[in-house]
Amino acid sequence: MTKILLSRRLCKTGVGMKKRIKMVDVARAANVSRTTVSLVLNGIPGVRIAEATRQRVLQIARELGYSPGPLIENLDPERKRLFGVLINEISAAYPIDLIYGLQNWADAQGLQIVLQVTDSVADREIAALENFARFGVEGVIYANTFTAIVSPPASLGNFRHVLVNCRREDSSGFAILPAERHGGMLATDHLIEIGCRRIATITGDPWQIASIERLAGYHRSLNRAGLNLGTQFERVSDWGHASGYAAARDLLALSEPPDGIFCHNDIVARGAMAAARDMGRKVPEDLAIIGYDDREFSRDLGISSVTLPFAEMGERALAELAGNADLADKTVTIQGRLVARMSTNK
Repeated sequence: MTKILLSRRLCKTGVGMKKRIKMVDVARAANVSRTTVSLVLNGIPGVRIAEATRQRVLQIARELGYSPGPLIENLDPERKRLFGVLINEISAAYPIDLIYGLQNWADAQGLQIVLQVTDSVADREIAALENFARFGVEGVIYANTFTAIVSPPASLGNFRHVLVNCRREDSSGFAILPAERHGGMLATDHLIEIGCRRIATITGDPWQIASIERLAGYHRSLNRAGLNLGTQFERVSDWGHASGYAAARDLLALSEPPDGIFCHNDIVARGAMAAARDMGRKVPEDLAIIGYDDREFSRDLGISSVTLPFAEMGERALAELAGNADLADKTVTIQGRLVARMSTNK
């Protein structure tokens, strides 16, 4: 079902004016993540959130005076600058970060955004673009949850637009992607710098762009350091905990097991840490482990990680869209950053 949301609006804090309550304020008061607050307040369907948590978020939002802002029809047509965001789904953590970046930049510039979720159904995308035309949006951000090659509807060409976390097959249009190869190098270089010399990797699904690019970064760093031990130190997962656990056990059973593992996401890294514990290996003394994505649980478990710069990608996309420069055929990459924690603290 298509969902329409409006960004946080043209409120400013000044003398005699009450501070506007944001989602981050609700999250802090409710002791939950910003992602949870966004999913609850935006009424996203199909998300597993405990009812007690849902009710606590709603109650605290009411007590703090949180308001989502005016409806589209109530905006002053002389003052509004409205932009559309078309995204395939919003139930995962990654698009929440993207939308948070969009909202922050929109707030700072006094812009409005309208969000429509399409579940990657072509007819819904076309209908969403028809809605955007009716709303009078100035431009459209076409976003995907996972980095992908896409074929947007032809009617997207009727709008000034930016592709986020995706690109067309022929690379036409202005696209913004995460620098995944750089992230793979960042993670692998970190393991090398802390003294690891037998460095393995556990990828995600091998057909996904994120896996291909992160693996290429891993290879480049190892080749540069003269430490590439070949495919015997490479395993594949389905991005999940169980497959990460199984892959790590397989690697640790080698006659010369790795002393460092680069996992292509934090869930896989969590599985690898469990496997190391069950096999009597100490992390990080015997085995250093680094993940990717910097999920919230990684902070609690002490998993080193590389961030996915979705918030920064959202900000850059809206800045380009709202600017006056021509949007040439160009692909821009945004780099994540290393977050070192206990799992690599040798």
